Amino acid sequence: MKKKKIRYIIAFFALVLGLALTACTYFAKNIYQKDDVAIVIDKQIKDKLIEKNKDVYGNEDQTREQTLHLKILSGKYQGKTFIEKNVYYPSQLVTQKYRAGQRVFVHFKKGNLTLVNPKRDWVLVLVLTLTIFLMILMAGKHTVALLVSMALSWIIFYAVILLDVKLNGTQIILIFGLADVVFSFVSLLIVQGLNKKMLATWLATLLGVFISFALCYVIMKLTGESEMKYETGDYATQDPRGIFLAQSMLGILGAVMDEATDIVSSLYELVQTKKDITVQQLIKSGRTMGQEIMGPLINVLVLIFIAEELPMLILYLRDNNTLGSAFGFTLSLGATQSVISAIGIVLTVVFATGCSLLFLKGKKWDWR
Repeated sequence: MKKKKIRYIIAFFALVLGLALTACTYFAKNIYQKDDVAIVIDKQIKDKLIEKNKDVYGNEDQTREQTLHLKILSGKYQGKTFIEKNVYYPSQLVTQKYRAGQRVFVHFKKGNLTLVNPKRDWVLVLVLTLTIFLMILMAGKHTVALLVSMALSWIIFYAVILLDVKLNGTQIILIFGLADVVFSFVSLLIVQGLNKKMLATWLATLLGVFISFALCYVIMKLTGESEMKYETGDYATQDPRGIFLAQSMLGILGAVMDEATDIVSSLYELVQTKKDITVQQLIKSGRTMGQEIMGPLINVLVLIFIAEELPMLILYLRDNNTLGSAFGFTLSLGATQSVISAIGIVLTVVFATGCSLLFLKGKKWDWR
């Protein structure tokens, strides 16, 4: 009870500190090098219709113009007020509508002001604050290890991207394959420590990632990679096929490591509490846990993928494209990645149970 109370106190102080940092970030002015900070001082922004737009498919939109009064809060022109026109579309797909009292980034070139974008960095700090607050409440002392693991993952990922850019994507599969090995080892080592449970989880994760990836790669080669529209990948400045395969490999890792950790940890606790458990009982327990985990994990992957591509799918359908055409250009690659990850999730049930048999029992197994 005392430990729980201490956890709540630490979580409260973390929340207060985070909210204070959020406020500081919101009011920050002179810490930005490239752009200056301004505030929209209009109580009611003048907003007028320029023209109505309608394309050949019957989609309607408008072109509107805002007249903004901006007070500069930092930089060479601090304290001065500028009037700027902002043209936007209510759909706000590629343009931005500004609100009264909103803080924005602006850029000056030869005395001329240009709107950059809204100042949203404080939102990021707020989200990070709430995340850490909830992690402390749920994970307690393990929060530090989780945060360190996240930070190291970002550093490793940045280093991998720099290496890939330097090599211009020529070794992208090898690079991201090694990255999967390092990602999983570092994350599990920090969170679980170097022990049999960690090694079992790591081995199960690697088997799930590489065997499912190899299986799907062989299937793709046997089918001639038909209907794989690699050219639809966003901002593919390197080989789009290689980028797709690298994305798939990272996607498998996220799902597989989560599942392997759950199964191995549960079986570890089972072995510790029931010393006389047999092989058949452990296999049955692993299969039962896998059946309970597989469905939700696969559904989460599919829903995340659909949510990510939903705006583009709606745009394609509104432009009178057929469902098959819209699927091919917006959902085909993501659907393939989801299937690859789903196969990895299914196979990991077997690998996690097998690795538990290999690592978690100190004496000979009872095979009855």
